Amino acid sequence: MDSEPSERAGTERASISFRVSTSLVSTEALLKTCYWFSGAFVCDVSDDGNDESIVSLKPKADSQESPQDVRERFTTQAMDFALRERVALKTADVRDLLLAKAFSESGVLEEPPQGVFGDAIEEEKPDGMFRILSNS
Repeated sequence: MDSEPSERAGTERASISFRVSTSLVSTEALLKTCYWFSGAFVCDVSDDGNDESIVSLKPKADSQESPQDVRERFTTQAMDFALRERVALKTADVRDLLLAKAFSESGVLEEPPQGVFGDAIEEEKPDGMFRILSNS
């Protein structure tokens, strides 16, 4: 995310525009952020064709926030959504294994899921979480 926010003023409320690197923040993360800001701003996102998106925010009412503060809040939220996406991708296999294990133990699945559910170190502890959950 680069460049200082710019204000375009005229007879209407000033809009704030800045660039966001699409290699860091996905379109989905930008759209989620726009949704979060939609209560106070009209958001516009356009692709500049150079791995960047141009975000324009127009306040719906008079805002006491500086353009720099608005930009910082927006980019912080966008980075948060982008990080959540990356964590979800990295942990998808573990999440799927945990769900499969839960369904198999409840009798919903006919066969147990493939993969190792236990933790060898945790299994050795007499009062460990694995023993509590597995009722061993």
